[in-house]
Amino acid sequence: MKSLALVVLLFAFSPNVSRALDSPQTPQDYVISGQVMDESGVPVVDVRMCAYPDDYEAVRQQPCSRSRANGQFAIPTGRPAAYTIYAENIDAGYAAERPFYQHPGSLVPRIVLSKAKSTASLIFRLPPKNGQLIGKAVDAITGRPIDNLRFLMCQVSNRRACWSTSAKNAQGEFKLLAAHVPFTLQLFAEGYETWFGTNGGDINESIYVPSDARIQVFFRLQRLTGLADSALSEPEKQGGVNLPAPVQTAPDDGVELNYFPRKTKLEWQPVAGAILYRVEIDYCDGRVHGRKKCLDPQPHHRELNDRDIRDTSFDFNFVGAQPGRWRVWAIDEKGQEGFKSPWRIFFYLQ
Repeated sequence: MKSLALVVLLFAFSPNVSRALDSPQTPQDYVISGQVMDESGVPVVDVRMCAYPDDYEAVRQQPCSRSRANGQFAIPTGRPAAYTIYAENIDAGYAAERPFYQHPGSLVPRIVLSKAKSTASLIFRLPPKNGQLIGKAVDAITGRPIDNLRFLMCQVSNRRACWSTSAKNAQGEFKLLAAHVPFTLQLFAEGYETWFGTNGGDINESIYVPSDARIQVFFRLQRLTGLADSALSEPEKQGGVNLPAPVQTAPDDGVELNYFPRKTKLEWQPVAGAILYRVEIDYCDGRVHGRKKCLDPQPHHRELNDRDIRDTSFDFNFVGAQPGRWRVWAIDEKGQEGFKSPWRIFFYLQ
């Protein structure tokens, strides 16, 4: 049986130690390079390689790069520090080495750069691909797709090794990378009862998806008691019953924002009959620099604990140099949601 361990070979810490000691270092001098291969030893292209510093909470910077021809990569870290190296390519089936996704046979490499040793090289061998749980969630009464889902998955053998993610699309579809070991699943959607496992009712159901395999599931979520006749989706809302969507005024759709800190102000026109407003803000996949569309939107939780807004604007600090999107809707005196505005996308460049 092939070893599933992550193989790390360090072979060139510094091209010239005496030069490093005699001359001052610059940010360009600190680089972690090497080659990434799959479990069979074949070089892999377009894997995102990242160096997570031990002092991340203080510096909030995680340098990354992508593997190119022959699996070669180079991560300019810009400074001396201790780094944990991990790889991911979600589309190809490789999840990052988070506790929930880590393969039991993997070793996570750790590199220390210093003024004396400003460069390091390694061979990074990927573990087997993660399996996938692919499916769709619909309303059990109407059969309509549910467009906003949140998942919580935890390893059966280690309930502290969990991962939470969201799936947001009008078709109610989702694709989840699975752990390499058995795990439990919970599904949450606003206005619906919590769904457990693959059949809905077993909170302790153990799910196992083999490496690089796909399992199809279909979830029919039940509405919470008292919400059988409520409009829980846009197609269920009615003109004249539900308030119209607010007209968004700023920022413009598709605008590029090139400043830091990322203080963002959302603005819209008032809606007659509204007593308050709510906004929904997502951050989008920022792993490809300069991407001009929103992929894999995830809820932007910061500063959004109190969603009831009395004014026609909202200020917040955006999470990163990446795409984001937002929409807004009105609430009437009966507590009914109005129609939601279209999504507007913005792009932070720094």
